[in-house]
Amino acid sequence: MMGPKFVLALGSCTINGGMYWDSYNTIKRIDQYIPVDVYIAGCMPRPEALLAGFQELKKIIRAGQAEGQNEYARNFDWYKANQKKVIKDWNMPDYNW
Repeated sequence: MMGPKFVLALGSCTINGGMYWDSYNTIKRIDQYIPVDVYIAGCMPRPEALLAGFQELKKIIRAGQAEGQNEYARNFDWYKANQKKVIKDWNMPDYNW
């Protein structure tokens, strides 16, 4: 996908594993695999929290502080290594930035 890219971490399971933190099919801490711009907590987040999260993302974008895409490029090897730990049959090309 072409830039700009923004990531919202939506829900407790995405942010810290939630009540299924020890489950085999829950990836904990999505920010170890891709950079996150805004966290929206809750299980499931209330509509008010979603709206507040989108408002926060708009503020970050307008202020020019949404640097997740650039952070991903700077720390690409670290993110890729973490992704490979989760994806067992890695059959994607290993891009070099």
